[in-house]
Amino acid sequence: MTLSLGAWLRRCVPHADLSFEDPVRERTEPERTEPDGPVVVRIWLYDVREESRGRGGGMFLRDGADRAVSARMEPLRVLRYSYRLTAHGGNWQARQRVLGDVVVAGAAATCLPDDLVHASFSAFGAGALPLLVAPAEPVPAPPAPPPPSPPLHLVLLAPLRPPEDRTVDRAPRRIDLGARRTDTPDTPGTGAGRRRSVPGQRPRIEERAT
Repeated sequence: MTLSLGAWLRRCVPHADLSFEDPVRERTEPERTEPDGPVVVRIWLYDVREESRGRGGGMFLRDGADRAVSARMEPLRVLRYSYRLTAHGGNWQARQRVLGDVVVAGAAATCLPDDLVHASFSAFGAGALPLLVAPAEPVPAPPAPPPPSPPLHLVLLAPLRPPEDRTVDRAPRRIDLGARRTDTPDTPGTGAGRRRSVPGQRPRIEERAT
C-alpha cells in the first residue's frame, strides 16, 4: 500500500524528497531551514481501519448472465489507510506549492494509476486502490510535532478479496416427481374406464422463495 502511494507521490512532486519516517523519531532530527533547499514531504501512516459503509450483501457467482448460481461469496471488505502529509524545508511558498501539486494530482485521479499499483493488488484489476485527497471526514491523527505548514490528509481504500463461502449445487435439468398419468385404463388391454382428474388443465410446478 505505502509503496504504491510513494510511487504516485514521486510522480506528482518529482522535485521534492519523500520521507516515511515516524514523526516521533524525526523530533530528534534538525529541521531544514535553508530557504533555497529542497522541500521534504513527510508521509505518516497513522490509522488503518475497515470501511463499514462499504460492506453490502453477499455476492453470487454465475458462469454467464443466463446461467445458474455456482457459488456464494462474503461481502467485499475494504480497509481505509489514513496518511498525514506535511512539507518541510524551503520557504513557505515552496512548501505550500508542493502540497498544492499533490491536491491537483489527486483531484484528477479517483484511484492510483494501475502502472504504479504494487503487484500484490494485480488480482483486483483496474482501479484497485481508490484515492481520496483531503477527505471530508478524515480520521483524527494523534498528536505530532507541529509542522511548518498545514497538514494534508490522504486516504487510500484497499479491497480484500473474500474467499468463497460455499459451493452452490447447480439446478437440475429434469426432476422426476414419481407421478403417473391419470387417463390410463383401469384394466390392462381394455379401453374402458379412462379417467381424468382435472379435465382441460395441465400440471404446473411453482417455486416460492422462503
